[in-house]
Amino acid sequence: MAISMSMGTGWDGTRRRIGATRTMEPVVACFGLDAAWSDRNPSAICHVDGAGRIVAEAFLGDDGEILTWITDRLEVESVVAADLPLQVPNDTGMRPCDRAASRAYGGRGAGPHPTNRSLLVGRDGRIRGEEIAAALQALGFGGPWSTTGRTLLEVYPHPSLIEVFRLPERLRYKKGTAEERRRGLGELSGLLDSLRNADPPLTGPSPPDPRRLRGRSLKALEDRLDARFCAWMALLWARRGPAAFRVFGDEAGGHIAVAESPTP
Repeated sequence: MAISMSMGTGWDGTRRRIGATRTMEPVVACFGLDAAWSDRNPSAICHVDGAGRIVAEAFLGDDGEILTWITDRLEVESVVAADLPLQVPNDTGMRPCDRAASRAYGGRGAGPHPTNRSLLVGRDGRIRGEEIAAALQALGFGGPWSTTGRTLLEVYPHPSLIEVFRLPERLRYKKGTAEERRRGLGELSGLLDSLRNADPPLTGPSPPDPRRLRGRSLKALEDRLDARFCAWMALLWARRGPAAFRVFGDEAGGHIAVAESPTP
């Protein structure tokens, strides 16, 4: 299936929700957001229902498109897992959660990048993640320490991939030659496909074969798969809560949630 690069449309060219009744499954909306740090680039987003079915996927542009897309699909219980710094209190250096995650996973190539206000404001003129987080908070979302029915998590896929799939080190699919990226994306696609047998599961349309992609299409597949994994992490939180995660950081200084529960 070809990937559509049109903004705000689903991968299948629609904005249709699955209409099946959900009397025997949790009524929850789970979203994975692989957000570009600037709205000059497209962000990938994925919506998964309580049964682990991919309901919709899209490339979106500015914050308004992202928030409208989520708002249109919200349930009373909803979880958003965003690969984007959502809280950046430090002017320079690294956030405490970044340092803690780097100590735990840096030796396996999965430490997060340094994040600070000077870096983000100097490059983009604002801190996009904080603005998206504030808008979601207005819709009733709280962080991992919140007791509301809607949870907003900052996630970083690399360490979660290591933990969930018991990998020895970071899965390499973002950098390197085109052939190296294709190989890494093929591995990632296979791992995500194995989640159809996990608890919770993840099911949906098969993504394109990376061996047939190049250039922007290869980057689009990378973002799409990251958003799918983030959506699955959101569902894992909805099903099992903090018991299935290791949360680095705190409510005041920002956090990174790492999924730890292995697949069956």
